[in-house]
Amino acid sequence: MKNKRNHRMGIAAAVFYFTFAGFCQSIQAQSQMKFRLVHDTVVIVTLTANDQGPFDFVLDTGTNTSIVDPSLARRLSLAALDRIQLTTLGGTQTVVRSSLRTLAAGPAHVENVEILVQDLSELRGVDSRIQGIVGQNLLSHFNYLLDYRNRSLRIEQGAEIRETIAGDPVRVEVSDDKMLVASEVQSRGEAKLRLLLDSGASMVTLVHKPALALDGATRESWLELSASGQAGWKVGRMRALLVGPEKFHHLDVALPDAQPADIERIEDGVLPTALFKAIYVNNRDSFVVFNPRIKKN
Repeated sequence: MKNKRNHRMGIAAAVFYFTFAGFCQSIQAQSQMKFRLVHDTVVIVTLTANDQGPFDFVLDTGTNTSIVDPSLARRLSLAALDRIQLTTLGGTQTVVRSSLRTLAAGPAHVENVEILVQDLSELRGVDSRIQGIVGQNLLSHFNYLLDYRNRSLRIEQGAEIRETIAGDPVRVEVSDDKMLVASEVQSRGEAKLRLLLDSGASMVTLVHKPALALDGATRESWLELSASGQAGWKVGRMRALLVGPEKFHHLDVALPDAQPADIERIEDGVLPTALFKAIYVNNRDSFVVFNPRIKKN
């Protein structure tokens, strides 16, 4: 039966557990996973699903569900539970909803994981080995360090990462399984935004809602607009963006045309995690550290 409600794309309950090692050295080795980086922004990790694999998944903190390509759904013999409406920046589409008995990233396991079955042919055009997207219904259950410099994802077993890094914690507002950070556009004018931390994004994107909320004079003081080569989009350049202690200058920004779903969005846009060299995500205490440094003894 088709579910006409916009799907929350979260899981009601999941059992999360770690496989502990006997020694600290073993724990660190087990918790670190290397990833591939495509086009400098697309993070690809290897996961196991229903104790099969490994399979290549795109790591996407910007989605609160996980997705598999129909080819992988067939391989895993996944049964359709129902059909739901999936809302993205590109619009709304109807997809099949199913579940995985287990989904594992290194030592991190989640049971009874809700997934959507969606054609990923466009994404597989970027890398033919991609078979799925892993979202917040796995990632939100543990703390981790996403390190673009070393191309590694390190999962925290206790507090061993937090105890070895330095940097200013930036509060994260968690709403509807989304990680939102307060951001401020600085120029002659000023705009305060709530941006979704998104490891699946390649550039800053503002939805139509905040663009409408800003009057023309204010908008022109911090954003230069130009036409893009893609219908339904405009491209701008943000003069300065402050996120926690980090400041960016002359950032490209995408502005998609208005969508009916914009009115329901809680975020003003997306902030790519690839803007940072590394990011420590502490889901337990709802904060992140951008560009963490190793503590000096």
